[in-house]
Amino acid sequence: MHDVAIFGCGGLGQMTRDILVQAGRYRAIAFLDSDTSKHGKSIDELPVVGGLESFGRAIAGGTRVIVAIGDNRARVSIADELQRRGAKLVGAIHPLASISPSARIAEHVIIGPRAIICVNVSVGPHTILSAGSIADHDARIGAGCHLHPAARLAGSVRVDDLATIGIGACVIPGCRIGRGAWVSPGAVVIRDVRAGETAAGVPATAVAADGSRFTPQPMPVNLPPPQDVPTPA
Repeated sequence: MHDVAIFGCGGLGQMTRDILVQAGRYRAIAFLDSDTSKHGKSIDELPVVGGLESFGRAIAGGTRVIVAIGDNRARVSIADELQRRGAKLVGAIHPLASISPSARIAEHVIIGPRAIICVNVSVGPHTILSAGSIADHDARIGAGCHLHPAARLAGSVRVDDLATIGIGACVIPGCRIGRGAWVSPGAVVIRDVRAGETAAGVPATAVAADGSRFTPQPMPVNLPPPQDVPTPA
């Protein structure tokens, strides 16, 4: 069993730790976090050993890392920086997730309990599919995306890099969610959402970004091309 450090000790980080415990493939040994006020503390019985500057100093060589940060751009940027520093990024897949053998799951993804990934779906790196989310047949989910709990994608939906589908939102067959777009919680998408657009309502329409912490903020990212890896048994 390989040791893993989790970057991000908030709710998503603690959920990721729980996935690792239940999956039994990796052993979480520490948290990393950019919030210096958390350094030296213990969260969920794991020490918070520092931030990016601590990787390679506080974490033993060979330790894998999972970036568990909800903001897409921050997650991708930190993952990219960790890789530049020699980190090996791995994923966390809950044993109660249902994944078709024909699905293509890239490296460094987080997939929660009761998530369903159906036939011929592809999922890019640095992406999160939270508890109860569904990606139906032939859906294409890019890099650095986030499907919140109970988000549902119908067949042949395309979700471009860095897009977010809010909790309980639905997307009908064949629609495309553009790069960096935000679909608000509970929305029902019946037409394409353009890149960078925020869509809300039933049916979903474009709205002005509200500046909330859930709205994607500009941040440079360096997205790698998706790399398919065998779906874990």
